[in-house]
Amino acid sequence: MRLSQIASVLGGSLGVGIDREVTGISVDSRTANPGDLFCAIVGEAMDGHDFIGDAAARGAVAAMVSRDVESPVPKLVVKDISAALASIATHIRDRFEGVVVAVTGSVGKTTVKELISAALSSAGPVLKSIGNQNTEYGLPMTWMRLEEQHKFVVLEMGMRGRGQIAHLALFSKPTVGVVTVIGTSHIGELGNVRAIAEAKSELLQAIPNDGIAVIPSGGEFSDFLRKAARCPVVTFGEGGDVSVVDSRTDFSENRTEISLEARGERLSGSVPGLGSHQAQNAAAAIGVCVGLGLPLHDAMGSMSLGDIPGYRMKAVEFNGATILIDVYNSSPESCMEALQNLALAPSTGQRIAILGDMLELGDYTEEAHRRIGAEAARLNLDRLSLVGRAVHWARDGAIDEGFEGRLDLYGSAEEAARVFARLEPGDFLLIKGSRGMALEKTLEAAGVKTDV
Repeated sequence: MRLSQIASVLGGSLGVGIDREVTGISVDSRTANPGDLFCAIVGEAMDGHDFIGDAAARGAVAAMVSRDVESPVPKLVVKDISAALASIATHIRDRFEGVVVAVTGSVGKTTVKELISAALSSAGPVLKSIGNQNTEYGLPMTWMRLEEQHKFVVLEMGMRGRGQIAHLALFSKPTVGVVTVIGTSHIGELGNVRAIAEAKSELLQAIPNDGIAVIPSGGEFSDFLRKAARCPVVTFGEGGDVSVVDSRTDFSENRTEISLEARGERLSGSVPGLGSHQAQNAAAAIGVCVGLGLPLHDAMGSMSLGDIPGYRMKAVEFNGATILIDVYNSSPESCMEALQNLALAPSTGQRIAILGDMLELGDYTEEAHRRIGAEAARLNLDRLSLVGRAVHWARDGAIDEGFEGRLDLYGSAEEAARVFARLEPGDFLLIKGSRGMALEKTLEAAGVKTDV
C-alpha cells in the first residue's frame, strides 16, 4: 500500500512528505526494515515517538504517531494507533477471498498454528503469523504481508483479558476457529478457568454460520465451547472426529510418530516436536482439514514437513547427556506435560529437571507450584533444581509428596548452570520455565551449543 492509500483508509490525507510505498509495519525501531511504516507505540516503559529517528535510519519510510512530533520521514497522525492498525488490517482482509484460520488456547497455540499452516500448504500457499505477532499490533503486520497467491491465512490469537480476542477477530474475520486447550495461563488476569474459557470462546462466537469450529472433544469446557459456536463443529481428541490412535516420541530425531483416525481413514506419519501432546496438536490441525474437506493423506504428508519455533521441547546432546529445552513459556499444564515427557525419556542415567517460576498465575501461584513439585516427586525424578521465587512452593510440594531426590534452589538461571557439571552420559535434563525467567541463560552459562 502507498502512504496515500493508508491515509485514505484512515479517513485523512497525506500531508507534507513523499508518497512512498509501504511494504510492512514495525512497532520496534530495533527491528524496523526498509519499507516499513513505524508505529510509535506508547508503552509503560518506553515511548515509540522517541525512536522514530532510529526506525528511519533502518529504512522505515514513514511513521504513525498519536501526537504531532518532528520526524525525518512522513508521518500519519492518528488518535489511536491500535484502532488505526485495525482499520488497515480490515481494509486488506475485506479484499481476501480465501480461508482465514484463527488459533487460540491456553497451551500449544503456536505449535498448532505451525502444524495447520504446514497441513494446509498441500492445498495452496499459506500466509501465517510469525513469532509472537499475535496481538492487536502483530496481526496487522501479518495482513500487510498478504500477497495475491495466498489461499489461506493462519493466525495465532493471544489473550491477556476479556475482549481482546473479540477485537482481533473483528478485523481478521476468521472463517475457521481453533481452540487448543482451556487451562490456567493468564489466570492471574482473569481470576478463574471459567473466565478463561469465556474469553477464548470469543473466537468461536466470531465464526460465521458457514464457518468451522475446531475444539477439544473432552475436558470440562467442551460442551460450553460447542454451544458458543454458531457453525459446524469438528472435535479432536479421545472419541472426537479426529482421534489419536497411537504416538511414539523419538528423542534422537526430535519428532513424534503418530497415528490418527479421521473420517474413517487411518493417517500415519511423524511431526516435529516431542511428547504425546504433539499427537493432540496434530489432531487439531487435521481437524481443520476435515472441516474444509481437504485430502487428509496429503495434509498429513505436508504436516510432517513443518517446523516448530525455537525453545519449545527440543532435545540436544551435551557430553553424552540429553538436554530437553522447553523455555519459551510455562504454565501448569505445559509443565506437567514436560515432566511426564522427561519421565518417559529413554534415560540410562538420572532424570533431572531445572524448573523456573510459572508467571501470571495470580492467586493460583502457590497451588500451581505445589502441584508441580508433587508431580516431580510422583514421577521419581532424581534431582529437582528450582530457579526463582515462586518455586519454593514447588520445593514444599515435592517434600510433602515424599520426594527422595536432590533438591536445590537457585536465584538465577546462571547459577543453575552448576547442574551441568554433574551430568553424565545417559542422563536426561529438562529445562522448563516462563519466558520472563530467561532459562536459556542456563544453557549459555554452561556452554551448551544449540540452534533453537
